[in-house]
Amino acid sequence: MQFRLLGPLEVESSGGPPGSLVDLGGHRQRAVLAYLLLQANQVVSTSQLLSALWADDGAPMTARKILQNAVWKLRGVLSRPPRAEHGPELLTRAPGYLLRVPPLHVDLLDYEQRVVTGRAALAAGEVEPARRSLGEALALWRGPVLSDLVEEGICWPELTALQNRRLDVMEDHFEAALACGRHQLVLPDLESLVAAEPLRERASGQLMVALYRCGRQAEALAVFGRVRTALVEGLGLEPGRELHRLQQAILTQDPTLEVPRAVGGRGAANLAPVLRPAESPPAPAAPAAAPAPATPTAPAEPAAATEPTGRTEPADRAEPTAPAKPAVPAAEVSSPGRHESRTASVVMFRFGLGEELGQVPAEDRDRVLDALTQLAREKTELHGGRVTAVLGSKVLAVFADGADPADSAERAVRTASAVRAGLSVPTGTLTPPQAAVRGLTVHAAVASGEALLPRRPSDDPPPPWGGGRLVDTCRSMLAHVQAGEIHVCDETRRQVERAATFRRACASAVAPWELHALHDGASDLSWDRVGAGVHVSELALMHHTLQHTRRRSAAHLITLIDGSGRARTRLLMEFQRQVEELQGGPVRVLAGTVPPPQQAGSALSVPAEILAAYCGIDPGGPEAHAAGRLRTTLNRLCGDPATVADLYAPLARLLSPQRAADEEEVAEMLRAWGTFLARAAREQPLVLIWDDLQHADDTLLDLVERMTQTHVGAPLLVAVGADSRLPDRRPGWATARPRTVTLSLSPETGDCLDRLLESLLPPLRESEVA
Repeated sequence: MQFRLLGPLEVESSGGPPGSLVDLGGHRQRAVLAYLLLQANQVVSTSQLLSALWADDGAPMTARKILQNAVWKLRGVLSRPPRAEHGPELLTRAPGYLLRVPPLHVDLLDYEQRVVTGRAALAAGEVEPARRSLGEALALWRGPVLSDLVEEGICWPELTALQNRRLDVMEDHFEAALACGRHQLVLPDLESLVAAEPLRERASGQLMVALYRCGRQAEALAVFGRVRTALVEGLGLEPGRELHRLQQAILTQDPTLEVPRAVGGRGAANLAPVLRPAESPPAPAAPAAAPAPATPTAPAEPAAATEPTGRTEPADRAEPTAPAKPAVPAAEVSSPGRHESRTASVVMFRFGLGEELGQVPAEDRDRVLDALTQLAREKTELHGGRVTAVLGSKVLAVFADGADPADSAERAVRTASAVRAGLSVPTGTLTPPQAAVRGLTVHAAVASGEALLPRRPSDDPPPPWGGGRLVDTCRSMLAHVQAGEIHVCDETRRQVERAATFRRACASAVAPWELHALHDGASDLSWDRVGAGVHVSELALMHHTLQHTRRRSAAHLITLIDGSGRARTRLLMEFQRQVEELQGGPVRVLAGTVPPPQQAGSALSVPAEILAAYCGIDPGGPEAHAAGRLRTTLNRLCGDPATVADLYAPLARLLSPQRAADEEEVAEMLRAWGTFLARAAREQPLVLIWDDLQHADDTLLDLVERMTQTHVGAPLLVAVGADSRLPDRRPGWATARPRTVTLSLSPETGDCLDRLLESLLPPLRESEVA
């Protein structure tokens, strides 16, 4: 049997007439066969197959049975006569299945072998054999890979990777053809590729060379103009230095662009500068007394020849087009024998201590930064990396151990995520986590590529590593990272695309990608990943109470008591996030924090904030707009003009910046506000989340405590947090009332965030307690 994946999935029987295809059955069977063929001659676990067949945890309860039936039917298809001696075999191998098939019987494996042969020939300078082998490989494609399954909804990352690698192979083929003098033959294909992929600089450079050799110099320069416009307007980037050099070579009619003289065998061909992105023109000879360059270029060439990527590193774009400075700092050049060029990934953190940390004396800021540095060091070493430099609020870590660059890049990204998680509270899937302590922010950037590192084994003590192009790139990226975000370069995203998802970063052209989620069974924003496992049972109880609230249409009150405030704040914020994202029904969530009683009317700030948020009122907007939105909302909720008139006046005063502070008027505003909440909850279940309730005055506390009795027929859940001052003021807080739950939270011992905050916020002195 012949298996074809490079296009629609087809299986051709070896014993039938030419072109006769085997009936593979339904969608599930074809998808199972296709996925096993993508991993041909390798064991594929059952969990991998289930994830491939049912994305986003949508597998039914009978998923394993469906998979077993599909495998059983496929075995019947593959065992149909006539049976060849070395025919395909579908075997059960723990922890899943193995499809054993000769490589020449699968077009994908045949294609990959031809690509390896062609690239080896191209690296050796045998351009004609390289052109033939790469051309034969590309001729095996009949359309987009597994196009029939893609039309039916299959979306596997392996398919996207195959399509991207095909573009790299096409550029290799064009390079070999240009070296053979066949620019006219490949010109139509080059024009089509550049039109479809306008940001691939290598292909654009090849098209410029082909057009120039065809005597179309103006059109070649126009290609450069289009590429530059697309990069500048779309990404804010300039083309790479190689493309700039090619433009200058065309303008000056450089002889190196002419058709090579020797074709057909070993081509000492004059290739355009842009065709081999990893190479650069020879540097002028150094004076006899000057030290030899420290950056070895030879080790980088085979990698570029065997796996060209067609991408331009952000570091190249960030530097001037003229080589005005060495690739590595002078400190590294001065000790070339102690360093070597290796593929690595680096992470750079910047910690911010804002004005909100007013309780931290100036003399303690160094202690704060030491605690943050220790946190970064612990997470880095946990993931197999090493902190190499600390400068003020910035920490640099390197990941270079191991032969797999993708593994180093993934460990670097996971380290950045772990440090962020240790200092943050998740807020949602569309926004970065929020700082767990106001004013404490973390920014992170990850870059991957070639770097100068201490040799293995390192000296004792190891020589310092203080710079290099890769670190300069990471430093430039970090300058554009917003609080709570993790930005990565193109190469890091390419290496980690199977383990994480990324999205375009709006704030940075140097670091165009932002980490969105890690693919390890849980998002990097997961609650369990931020060290709150000790409060999982409390979180479950809060969800259970919400279910009762909705089912019985009755108000419930949850009070979280925590002396330090850290545990309850994180728990309330996580509960809010989960309700907003994971609740199986329409629930409206409104949240606020009660400020300290420093000015008159502060007890009304949270009710006013919640009312404005529900009505969609901008606190800084004109009063006429607020009045209109309030009246529209009341008309919708109440309907009765008399009720609307009764509620409108006190609620309008509540929203007014000059709200009255008279006790009678405050009581009237809070009464109207409570009635408003009852109406709103009957229209849509409502969750109110308040923190720092210990700052509320007695009037507001009375209202909150009585809600379970005054809102009996409304699905309203009030979750509040307070420190020990609330039970001190109200010893019987909510204990004798129905549908109330009070939880005293234990400290999050061992959590890295707690250790940090213990150093930030020393215990209160006796005078402060009194």
